[in-house]
Amino acid sequence: MYSTREIPTCEVCQQPANQTCGGCKLVYYCSRAHQKLGWREGHKFKCCAFKVQYSDTMGRHMVATRDIKQGEMILKEKPAVIGPRISCPVLCLTCGKNLEPMQNGENLDFYKCSSCNWPVCGLDCEQSEIHKPECKAMCDRKYTCDIKYEKADKIEAAYCVISPLRVLLMKYTQPLQFDSIMNLECHLEDRINTPLYLALKVNLVTFIIHVLGMPFDEETILKVASIFDTNSFDVRTHDGTKRLRAIYLTASMINHSCRPNTRHIFLEEDYHIAVVATVPIAKGELITGTYTQSLWGTLDRRKHLKTSKCFDCFCDRCKDQTEFGTYIGNIYCSVCNGPFNASTSEKGSMLISTNPLDEGAAWKCEKCDHFILSRQMIWGNNALSQDLRKLKKTEAQGFEDFIEKYSQTLHPSNHLILQAKLVLVQIYGNLKSYALSELPDHLLKRKIDLSHELLEVADKLEPGWTKFRGTLLLELQAAMTFQAKREFESGKITKAAAQDQLMESMVLLQEATNILHIEPHMKDTLEKKIRELASQLDDAVLETET
Repeated sequence: MYSTREIPTCEVCQQPANQTCGGCKLVYYCSRAHQKLGWREGHKFKCCAFKVQYSDTMGRHMVATRDIKQGEMILKEKPAVIGPRISCPVLCLTCGKNLEPMQNGENLDFYKCSSCNWPVCGLDCEQSEIHKPECKAMCDRKYTCDIKYEKADKIEAAYCVISPLRVLLMKYTQPLQFDSIMNLECHLEDRINTPLYLALKVNLVTFIIHVLGMPFDEETILKVASIFDTNSFDVRTHDGTKRLRAIYLTASMINHSCRPNTRHIFLEEDYHIAVVATVPIAKGELITGTYTQSLWGTLDRRKHLKTSKCFDCFCDRCKDQTEFGTYIGNIYCSVCNGPFNASTSEKGSMLISTNPLDEGAAWKCEKCDHFILSRQMIWGNNALSQDLRKLKKTEAQGFEDFIEKYSQTLHPSNHLILQAKLVLVQIYGNLKSYALSELPDHLLKRKIDLSHELLEVADKLEPGWTKFRGTLLLELQAAMTFQAKREFESGKITKAAAQDQLMESMVLLQEATNILHIEPHMKDTLEKKIRELASQLDDAVLETET
């Protein structure tokens, strides 16, 4: 006989129930009517396809409670707190918009809050609810901000106090929210003696305790700063006018992987975050995101994660010496004369790490006994990275020269080569002097070939409906469409061949639309592209029939 505790009960009336919620599978109902009632009364805000668990090895993490479809939105969440980065250009404390100075008498200066003197957009932002608590805290102590316009794009360190202050003020205005934030992982013990935190002791701690007179100790204040560094998301608008950092309590439970099964976007409606499945996720599977850059090699990714997030990554990609066969972090073996083999159908021998999880491990040739010390690999990688960063992203030839210069050293899929190729794809067909209509045939073909190469890497490192794949598909289909029209008009291909290529472009565009339609700024662009390409296909069919 079952005990009463073991019999599922209805979420609404607490009577025995045998019907589960079709979404989360975690809540029971005794009838369809009570399921509808429970949904209206609040379950629609709680129903989810995941649950948060804890383990000694992973800490808190998120797993799927049911099968999740590719492209499904797993989570939509508003920020628990949002504010400026530690240092940034002058921005509005309310909306986060980068500010431009205006004429103030004979001088240029920003619009200032009439109470605390911090730069804001205008009267509406000055009187907003988000700014009122911090403004009052500063005015009560007769503190006024001294930021003034000096030169364009000047970086201000004074903003380091705002985001932590907003969390500390929650102790009085939103105590439950404050407790939830303070329960997040912080890794303060790993950061406390770093140059940044030694500076925060002087600036942030002094401001909170001595300037504002708030009753918090040094450890609590620095813990809040460390919670931000460990858990916050870098929030950017698509037009580049706003860049902030925010903490999302639920989204912060998503574990990192260098080959994640989700991506996140910001919906620009009060900075809500949306987490979307990039591949199908099976029930019980770990839900993962990435805290780093997919086009970085293992050395750079693990260093970034250790420095910024204070943990060592042991994911499958980091363990793989070839990073799923992409050789994204590898160079040719000089002894085996790999560069000459690279021009043939057989790849040249590569130097691979003898232990990818150990930064100090030697790098040894796959075929011979030649090896180099880890510091040589790191020095070389850093030197070439500096060369790449010096190039202007509006001038294609510099990136073409970089690829050619290091083709005898770096694998064609080395992360530095890939970054150069990605810039070229973005230059060709988009910048004023490289419009598709102006590109010579060889550069149009170059854009198409580079897009295919990058898509092959994306399939291995960022599989599924990722933004990287979606934007590459848009670039590829635009170039293929233009190529088909140009080759048909010049008599190089038949109408049938042009139709086939236009149809292939439509397939690529449809996939890009499936991936990118959720991006707020992309909807109109995608719909316009589909209409234009459909019209071109219709015209091609009519011409053939005629």
